Amino acid sequence: MTVADGALLVASREAVLASFPLSRVSEAFFDDMLGVLPPAHLAGVPGFFVTEAVCDDIHAQFVAVSGRFYGGYVGLADRAGLITRARIAEFEAAHPDAMELAWYPDEPREAVP
Repeated sequence: MTVADGALLVASREAVLASFPLSRVSEAFFDDMLGVLPPAHLAGVPGFFVTEAVCDDIHAQFVAVSGRFYGGYVGLADRAGLITRARIAEFEAAHPDAMELAWYPDEPREAVP
């Protein structure tokens, strides 16, 4: 692999992660994902992961906290990027009026007001 190939892989990975950042999701979206495939759980990490990877080690993670539901793409190799209660608290502080997504951002469904 050349340096250019490696840079392209990093850029592509970052683009995939950015396509579904930590977001509020609807309870229906959360429930749908819970039933898609057997969910995967990691010890010490809240929520569950969709077992089928988006690409490489990138999976959708979903977490329920205090009656709200959250999701996003995360890289399993980079544990700092996983959705945690601390990241959710930061997200809520920065986005108190965030819309709930009814489905993945690149799909045709709309956000829930």
